[in-house]
Amino acid sequence: MAIPALVTLMALAIPTLVPSRASSQLILMGALLLGSCGRRGDPAYPGNTSPPPGLSVTTLAGDFDTIWDLAWAPDNSIWVTERGGRISRVDPASGAVTRMGNVAVTESGEGGLMGLAFHPDFASGEPWVYVAQTYSASSGVRNRVARMRVTGASLGTPEVLLDNLPGSSIHNGSRLAIGPDRLLYVTMGDAANTGLPQDRNALGGKVLRLTLTGATAPGNPFGNAVFSYGHRNPQGLVFLPGGALYATEHGPGDNDEVNRLEVGRNYGWPDVRGACDGDAGPNEVAFCQANNVVPPLATWTPTIAPAGMDYYGATLIAPWTGSLLFTTLKGSALYRLVLSADGRSITARETLFEGTYGRLRDVLVGPDGSVYLGTSNRDGRGSPRSGDDRVLRIRPG
Repeated sequence: MAIPALVTLMALAIPTLVPSRASSQLILMGALLLGSCGRRGDPAYPGNTSPPPGLSVTTLAGDFDTIWDLAWAPDNSIWVTERGGRISRVDPASGAVTRMGNVAVTESGEGGLMGLAFHPDFASGEPWVYVAQTYSASSGVRNRVARMRVTGASLGTPEVLLDNLPGSSIHNGSRLAIGPDRLLYVTMGDAANTGLPQDRNALGGKVLRLTLTGATAPGNPFGNAVFSYGHRNPQGLVFLPGGALYATEHGPGDNDEVNRLEVGRNYGWPDVRGACDGDAGPNEVAFCQANNVVPPLATWTPTIAPAGMDYYGATLIAPWTGSLLFTTLKGSALYRLVLSADGRSITARETLFEGTYGRLRDVLVGPDGSVYLGTSNRDGRGSPRSGDDRVLRIRPG
């Protein structure tokens, strides 16, 4: 590798680490730099920067239209949702794609078919897949949560669990996750209505918690589906092994956030942007104090549009073990965050693949430690290339 290229890689990797744990991170990064100097770019993207040293990126499958969610299925395949309504299954060994079916949606701006999750007993008699989708009603565009029974390679008729949720051409949220408590968590954006997030009786601008049959979860703090409130547009959601819940959230033009979510807590929007530091106006600090607002773990200004999130608990890519990973649309990168021992602060940050593959909508960690990215270059805001949108796989190599 030429010296300028080495310097470029160091500039991309090292300055993004914050001082805490900096020594160990720099040693680790230096070992990777010294141990591998070959260019390992995806051949479908000639002329772009290489993956970080020690890693290879390949295209597992392509020709999707606006990938929204990637989910590891109980049958050891990767399920993919596309915003237009299609659900597919990808074989991680061969890359073969099986089209499972289409869900009727209203693809309006950012809305359409979005999040997906599997029943925890999928493999033992409850083969349900859960989805979040946008639809048209007499009152306009709305969102709903539904589930479908899977039989072989086909999907049953959707069963609506919760509908008439606020919807819009923007800010639909709609990431799904099933927690260790066997409850269904759903992110809901404010649907471009800033009057919703602080209204605890409204379901927009919230993270919702439901039973697996769609009822209000027992223990919800306000007698409805609301788990937490004061959200703008949360699009990433992941549980850590110990049960802590984290989310990414889009800011208005500043202060994109990563939050640790707690039941019944207020996350501030629209009265608070990022930290309680007064940058949203003279009343921000007082509002935080009066409403017990939870500050974010990390913020980004200018915004990067954070989307899907996963936790890297594997050891295949050793430097990433114990990290939060999330994708960005505007930022066109994968971000890695190192958590403190108690999970309540960020001790290091790393930016990966910036500008290499375009807009990235979701990240998925496979059981063997491989990492999968879903591109979103055909969403009307990207610059699609031949073969987009893609499922990319990251491995050592």
